[in-house]
Amino acid sequence: MVVAIDDIERVTVIGAGQMGRGIAAVAALAGYEVVVNDIDEAQLEEAREDIKWSYGKSVENDAATQDEVDAAMERLSFMTNLEGAVADADFVTEAAVEQQSVKEDIFEDLDTAAPPEAILATNTSGLNITQLAEVTERPGQVLGTHWFNPPMLMDLVEVIMTEHTPDAVVETAETLVEDFDKTPIRCRKDVPSFIVNRLMRPYGEEPAWMVHRGEHSLREIDSAMKYGEEFPMGPFELADYTGAIQLRVEGAEDHLKDDRPLAYDTDVCPLLYQLYEKGRYGRKTDAGYYDYSDRDEPDIPVDAGQGFDPLLVWAPIVNEAAKMVQHGVATVEDVDTGAKLGGNWPKGPFEKADEVGADAILSRLTEVASRHENTDKMAETLPCSLLVEKAKRGETFY
Repeated sequence: MVVAIDDIERVTVIGAGQMGRGIAAVAALAGYEVVVNDIDEAQLEEAREDIKWSYGKSVENDAATQDEVDAAMERLSFMTNLEGAVADADFVTEAAVEQQSVKEDIFEDLDTAAPPEAILATNTSGLNITQLAEVTERPGQVLGTHWFNPPMLMDLVEVIMTEHTPDAVVETAETLVEDFDKTPIRCRKDVPSFIVNRLMRPYGEEPAWMVHRGEHSLREIDSAMKYGEEFPMGPFELADYTGAIQLRVEGAEDHLKDDRPLAYDTDVCPLLYQLYEKGRYGRKTDAGYYDYSDRDEPDIPVDAGQGFDPLLVWAPIVNEAAKMVQHGVATVEDVDTGAKLGGNWPKGPFEKADEVGADAILSRLTEVASRHENTDKMAETLPCSLLVEKAKRGETFY
């Protein structure tokens, strides 16, 4: 028997890092008894103080009352002993370091220590959840809950199914997320990077190829997308902020070994390798696409992108989104919700496609694909059949 939503009273969070403490704070404020577990006593004490600080900011911003946060602190407990932390847990969220082997070891321990009816979730941005499920004796009770940072402020949670996850379990997890006052979107297949991060990749990658080929400049593209299309950041500014250069280059080998469906091509743009080899990883190294040695923000003129067609960036994103719908990974609505809540985009890719027409997206996408000159990257960029059909029939996604 698997725990149902009405029976969930006690939530355990494994890992007291930034994500774990944020998830715990949200769950306790929503009225659940929460245990935070970590092997490091100092980390637990830091988590306690950090949660107090976060709750204080919530009161200052009128997001919660003092009585509510006082009650939430009473519902929180902190333990170094894993067995004790999960002994009475109904729902466990693992939020440890983002390493497959570490998480698999934790899930083996959780499977032994947690009640047999408990649901086990992992907070991961792209690791293989199916493999985590298969180290347990309860693979149908394991799923992913990808929270966005910081959990107290970000509204979105991706709920990820594996081939073992029944509808009843994912529905319980989604309802729990809603009880936490967050918005769940469902990733129906355990694909690399799930939904939001799959959209982020073409947002950063195609512009890198354009700069590498000398077709457009960094500032031209960033200005067009930031000021013209009203994204929070242009693709290069965002890459520097997130450290995407290092993540993409170092992650290429891992994707090559990954045999999950819809796995990414590992044809990384040479521009990223050139920056990586120079140690230009982004803001954290004072240089990435831009130089930050004497400034905190890149210099991106407002009018620099007036001659750039933003559909050259949008088209590969829409294509990636359409692939997800075509392959049953996500719905149109969930993809757009993910883009807006997880990426803070001004609109979702399908909303953009409906705004300009699928035929316009198809035209730009064909142009982008042709520039890759018969490489594997060209095949990856070619329009999927769903997008082609929408364009042929003049149909919208909504």
